[in-house]
Amino acid sequence: MLRSTVLPPVAVALSWVALASAQQSTFQERVLKNRYALTLSGDNLGGSALSVLRPAVEDAQFVLVGEDHGIAQIPAIVGSLCDQLMPAGFHTMALEVGPLAAHNLEAWVRDPGGRDQLAAFERQYPANIAFYNWSEEFELLSRCSAKTTGPFHLWGLDQELMGSSGWILTKILEQKPGPNALRAARQLLEKNDEAYAAAAKSGNPAELFMLSASADELNGLRDALRKEGNPTSQALFDALLESRQIYEKNMNGQGSESNRQRALLMKHNFVADYQRAAGNGASAPKILLKFGAWHMFKGINPLLNNDLGNYVAELADGQGTSSVRILILGVHGEQLRFAGIGRPPAPAPLNLAEDKDSDFLYLKPMFDNLLADGFTVFDLRGFRPGFHSLGPVDREMERLIFGYDFLVLIPHPSASHPLP
Repeated sequence: MLRSTVLPPVAVALSWVALASAQQSTFQERVLKNRYALTLSGDNLGGSALSVLRPAVEDAQFVLVGEDHGIAQIPAIVGSLCDQLMPAGFHTMALEVGPLAAHNLEAWVRDPGGRDQLAAFERQYPANIAFYNWSEEFELLSRCSAKTTGPFHLWGLDQELMGSSGWILTKILEQKPGPNALRAARQLLEKNDEAYAAAAKSGNPAELFMLSASADELNGLRDALRKEGNPTSQALFDALLESRQIYEKNMNGQGSESNRQRALLMKHNFVADYQRAAGNGASAPKILLKFGAWHMFKGINPLLNNDLGNYVAELADGQGTSSVRILILGVHGEQLRFAGIGRPPAPAPLNLAEDKDSDFLYLKPMFDNLLADGFTVFDLRGFRPGFHSLGPVDREMERLIFGYDFLVLIPHPSASHPLP
């Protein structure tokens, strides 16, 4: 007869400690095994990370970059990716801006005087373009445009920025709607200018016309355009109304509903642009996407939303092509941040590793193993085989490992610079 062995409580406790230690050691081994160096010299990337990054992106249909906005080094890294991708058939970038903003940016990056045109536009229509009115970000678009072997296209998939109502109303007036719609649009444009002056004085975005206008005022112009406007003017005003809805929900404690509506808008815009580009027998476009970190996750993101990145990943799977997701973060330094309406964005401290409000404290195993020089890249694909053998893993770490393919950490980021 077999005899059972009952371990004393101390022995049981020690065995669990030993098991946890072994599992931690295994995860640590994966961290070190999948760690690579990335250097940036001038405009050129170097280091051992290229041996895994280049093969991953060279045959991809979609390359998705998730980022923490306002870090100067990120456009330089993405620009080096453009140097490889654009000559290989990537003629399109999808951005976290509205379609109207992207249309303007596309024209400006093709023009030698585009930088000055953007600065002049910003003076006339402030709070209209997110991120790409920063020097490094605009230079990124110019660099990628210059590297293409064919026409360069920008797709804006997001809502229009909160200060864009003046520009939208101006474009509606250019469509020459009927007298009632024309009069209503002019009145709203005057109120828009008054609202911007108030918002610029206080710095409060809630005072901008897009958010402070009454529903009756907006509905009046909407109804007039339905009777006297053309499809273009109606689509312009619909874009203003949907942008307003997304911002209103976010500011009124309906963050989940706002995020969902925004994700759906980005997917719908992507589908519309993708179908146009692939129409008339043209080959499906290869696309470089650059958005905030949450938007590019495969699977459910940290906001518990299935966002644009998941849609693109599923599209690639369904087509039998491939998608690659790269997350780029700064660790401890500065980033450029919004400082209020009418105020230039300003550098602010950034410390993802120690700030109690950081969304990335779970990355401690990576933060503790940064290389001494340059940037550090972790190939997250290397954590997936036998994942459950690693033992308990933080839920957000698991989400990241299966949501992105590569993690790039910039140890000492510096803030982007707004255009003068």
